Amino acid sequence: MFAVDNERLVEFARGLASTPSESGTEGAAVELTVAAMQAAGLRAYVDAAGNAVGLIGRGEPGAPRLLIDGHIDSIPLHSKDRWTVDPFGGEISDGKLYGLGICDQKASIAAAVVGVGSVASRLADSPGLVAVVASVCEEHMEGAALATAIEAVGPSMVITTEPSDTRLMIGQRGRAKIYAEVVGRAVHAGHSGEGVNAAEALAALVEVIRTTPRPTHDRLGRRDVTCIDITSWPYPSVSTVPGRALARFDARFLPGETVDSLCSLLRESAATAWVSFLEQPSLEVGAVMADFTTYTGADYSVPEYAAAWWTSASSPLVVGATSALASVGLDPAPLSYGFCTNGSYTAGELGIPTIGFGVGEEHMAHQVNEYVTLASLRAGTQGLAALALELTGA
Repeated sequence: MFAVDNERLVEFARGLASTPSESGTEGAAVELTVAAMQAAGLRAYVDAAGNAVGLIGRGEPGAPRLLIDGHIDSIPLHSKDRWTVDPFGGEISDGKLYGLGICDQKASIAAAVVGVGSVASRLADSPGLVAVVASVCEEHMEGAALATAIEAVGPSMVITTEPSDTRLMIGQRGRAKIYAEVVGRAVHAGHSGEGVNAAEALAALVEVIRTTPRPTHDRLGRRDVTCIDITSWPYPSVSTVPGRALARFDARFLPGETVDSLCSLLRESAATAWVSFLEQPSLEVGAVMADFTTYTGADYSVPEYAAAWWTSASSPLVVGATSALASVGLDPAPLSYGFCTNGSYTAGELGIPTIGFGVGEEHMAHQVNEYVTLASLRAGTQGLAALALELTGA
């Protein structure tokens, strides 16, 4: 086991829990993280997107380059009346640290900074490089703002520290938000047969999507395409058959699927749904765009598409991670995430070997009374220290 300053670890994690950092407002939390990185012996800076980046190691050409990422932004505070603790109080009770975003995923950032710092003397003289990144705006769009740090570091492997209860994760389904806009022909509802009802056409499409067979991955589960909202116009209607209707779908999909393949699924489903229509409505499908600005003023407009990914259990990265986690008494058997991570960008889009390992339980993300246990925080710190050494050969 590594000599970790547990008092500093908990103090840093409580500081992050006490610092609001909704997406787009992470500046104070980033400043706190940069100070902690410097205290841990890392060379720290803030990049153009607003990510905190801490580096250690010589970073020689051809040597391993490990990037450990944790997003520092949180969702907006919700259900405030249901919280029984101050969501920004950094409260510790019964071995649990509470706070909005502490599980998803500020505790993992604290574990990464302090864990890497605990082995800084060995990493500093290593030919490899370890970069710890506290990234911004992940809740707006996975991987978009992290790209700046990836380009600067050029990692040969990545650890995403989304909560995994200190288990090794080697994949996830993808996530996309796809829209379907149907245009028919509005008429008086008293003469509905003379028009093309866009709302009914869209309802028929939704039903076909709901009942379409879903391909399944033996570890990641099935593809799900779920209608999450529907609007039609005119609204409110005054005895008028709607001439336009819009639906958005949340797609959770498997490796190999793309925006184009998901859009094709909607088009094919529409052809099936409307086979009995005397007059076909028109259909437009595409990815919903995510538009946001980071606290540093960097603007983004990107499709809401986060690729699925899977890293083979026999890959050098997973084999090395298995050895590292076993060395500090953690269960190395690989599992997979149920939600999306920045690994969608690093592994799914860029093809960089990626694994997941983080503090806290996945199901606590976005929950009222969000917490991590101090035991998980300490175990995660040990695990990340071991991973940094093993994977860079330090």
